[in-house]
Order: sequence, then C-alpha cells, then structure tokens
Amino acid sequence: MKYYLSLLLCLAVCFSWAQSKEDALHNYAQKISTVQTLQSNFIEEKHLALLDQPIQSQGTLAFDKKAQKLRWQYQIPFENGFLIEKDRSYRLQAHTKKPIESAMGRMFINEMLVWLTLDFDSLQKNYHITHEGTQITFTPLLKEHKIVKKITVWLDEKDPRIVTQVKMEEPSGDFIVWKFNHTQINPPLSAEVFP
Repeated sequence: MKYYLSLLLCLAVCFSWAQSKEDALHNYAQKISTVQTLQSNFIEEKHLALLDQPIQSQGTLAFDKKAQKLRWQYQIPFENGFLIEKDRSYRLQAHTKKPIESAMGRMFINEMLVWLTLDFDSLQKNYHITHEGTQITFTPLLKEHKIVKKITVWLDEKDPRIVTQVKMEEPSGDFIVWKFNHTQINPPLSAEVFP
C-alpha cells in the first residue's frame, strides 16, 4: 500500500510539473504574440570543426509581423543579406534585390517566419520542445535530420518577448550561434527598412 501511495504521489508531482512546463510555454507564446514589429543587432558565429576560430559576422534585422516582412542584413565583414515579403524572398547584394526562386528558398521563407514568431503550434509538428527557465530546446522529431541536431533559444529573463541568443547544432558537430542585442519591440518601422 505504501508503495502504491508513493507511486501515485510521484505521478501526481510529475503530472503537475509537466502541466506547469506546458503552461510556461503557453505563457511565452502569448507574450511573443504581442510582438508586431522588431528591430535588433546580431552577431553570428559559425563554429566549424576545420577551423580553430569561429567565423564571425555582424548585422541587423527588422521584422513586421502584419506585413510579413523580414530583412536580415549582414554589415561586417561584407554587406549582403536577404529580404522576405510574404511569400517572396530576395537576396540583397551590392544595393540590389534579386528574387530567390528555388523551392529551398520558399521552404526557408516559411521556416524563418515560424521561428521569428516562435509559433509553437507549427514548431511542435517538427520538433520535440523542452524548456528550463527561459531556455527552450527544439529537437527534430525526424531522428536522422540531415541539417539540424538541436536548436536552443534563450529568452530575456526580464522580457521573454526578446530572444537573446540562438544556437543551432548540426549532426556533424558544427554549430552556429546568433547573439542579439539592442532589441526593440514594436518600434515604428520606416519604409526604407524594407527596400
């Protein structure tokens, strides 16, 4: 009987813990859904097994949820980037805007918008989601994923609408880290932001 009661207590605690984790994700999703526009600076570090030092780039990003527009602009060490406008994407290079027509480009567009809004309903279709505090981990449901082994997202402790860092690990052991700073939530965006 003691064993049975202990087991019931353990199951109740585990269920309560799982519920609170699910509630926390739901709360994050609600807070993130209030983000209509966003601007941020970023540092990108590519850690490759073949190199002793990471390859580092810097740039800015701007996002307008209602217009479904995203501009990801590298500025250092060189200027280039991409622009998403609803279901179209463009490569930005040397002050020109060239359409990306490939199927891979279209898939990339959909993924970026899902990730930028942290659309948990869509992400749960392809990833197992766990979290500890403000750290959320996404592991592909497809066991032999060729591109992603794991993605970890860190949210700001004071304002969980702000993503402070993202780490994408590849099956090869290589990984990329994006660190975001000077993030503004719901700023007015001028027409010049999206060329």
